[in-house]
Amino acid sequence: MTDRTRSWLWLALPVLITLLLYLPACFGADWVVDGRPLIRDHMHPGDILGEWLVPTHAHAANRPGYLWRPLTSSLYQVWAGLFGRTPTPFRVLNVLLHLANLGLLFAVARRVGAGIAVAGLLATAWAVHPLLPDVVCWMADTYDLLASAWLLLALLLALSRRPSLWLRAAGGGLLFLLALLSKEASLSWLAALPLVLLLLRSWRDALVHLLSLAPIAMAHSVWHTAIVGHFKTSAFDLLARGWVDFLGLWTDYLRWPLTMPVRAGFTHLVVPGGQPIAWVGVAVLLIGAAGLAHGGARGRHLAAAVATWALMISPGALAALSFGQQSSRYLYLPMAVATPLLGGAIPRRLPTWAASVLVVAWSLVWLPMTVPRIAAWQGEHSLFAQEWAFEPHNTFAMKGYGRLLVGEGQVEEGLRLWYRALQNPPQSSFVMDAQAERLDFAQVAAQAGMPALALDQIDVFIAKEGDAGRQVDPSVLAFRSSLSPP
Repeated sequence: MTDRTRSWLWLALPVLITLLLYLPACFGADWVVDGRPLIRDHMHPGDILGEWLVPTHAHAANRPGYLWRPLTSSLYQVWAGLFGRTPTPFRVLNVLLHLANLGLLFAVARRVGAGIAVAGLLATAWAVHPLLPDVVCWMADTYDLLASAWLLLALLLALSRRPSLWLRAAGGGLLFLLALLSKEASLSWLAALPLVLLLLRSWRDALVHLLSLAPIAMAHSVWHTAIVGHFKTSAFDLLARGWVDFLGLWTDYLRWPLTMPVRAGFTHLVVPGGQPIAWVGVAVLLIGAAGLAHGGARGRHLAAAVATWALMISPGALAALSFGQQSSRYLYLPMAVATPLLGGAIPRRLPTWAASVLVVAWSLVWLPMTVPRIAAWQGEHSLFAQEWAFEPHNTFAMKGYGRLLVGEGQVEEGLRLWYRALQNPPQSSFVMDAQAERLDFAQVAAQAGMPALALDQIDVFIAKEGDAGRQVDPSVLAFRSSLSPP
């Protein structure tokens, strides 16, 4: 059997597994959260130019927006024009991009010296992991898929020997810009790629690529600021007041591919001051450091993989600190670009039978978690029901599930869960605008013939507005009067 045939067979395995896992879930799926405003109900369908001139959420739904991801948003517009604004085509789009990333991961693993079986093992291990469904199955998270594709291409190019170094660096800079325009969290590539090249190639490769990437990062920052404006809170501000929590979140994310401690399908709440250091994550860093200290090609590849992972998860940890939520979707891109670098740390001549045993063992560990996560992403009901079942104290999931039950006619049960969530809402207003939720709850409770519940939350709303020094709208006071007993 030729090497080319063996390569195709080993690549066919993760491709087949991916299709079996994700393709059936493309049919019968419903929109989830941002899929409606960004895709289904877009205010300016077909206006691709607008995606480049207006913040993403502002253009799609007239909502305040700090995100600007024009390349992904333009792809949404083109795809909708070709196939319509229904869930299935966008689920298929994500699966196609995921398959492309899988092939690129295989190619990068081969480029760093992995044997065919090792590259297939890494691709399959990545394909079955339960971190991935949150991105592949959410139609509104094509951002991570597209950015991963550009960065994997950039890594493949940077690790090649042709064309010349300066041409490779220029091409890598262009791919970096495309990744930034797909998702701005790609910015950490500015540090990750030069470090990888320093470890695996030479200081000259690292320096030339850094000289190519830095102006791109600066230009994108200026462009982004011109469209969106300045962030109210910078990364430096966040770290200055919450560096202990950041370290906790960062080390926690370091361990997720090995331990998958959080099973919330959409949002795991972050409690300020309650994020301890994850020692398994610290152990991952120490393993990378040990590889570097050991020296040799395998040690350097192990160090490069761990360093890439550690650097690329940093924006996700910052986002978790800022938004008050941890999400698996923040880890798709870091895992995509770090995993293939492990190919150079595993013996090239790993026997086929050994690779096969490892594939089976890894799949048996993770597929029992991956399959239910894919099923949960078929719609908001299944997603929030599973999230609440896994994390009974997750008030975001409790509120989301309660609202869904109300909409489905199970008003009493839904209001009960919704009310419980409002007793201890998340501290982050990004996760939940508690005051807006109290107003919505009161209106629904009043319509459902439960004025006492409505009055309870209206009084809380008025008290909170007073504590914040804000005037209460007269319409709210009139609504409150209508609820009072004569």
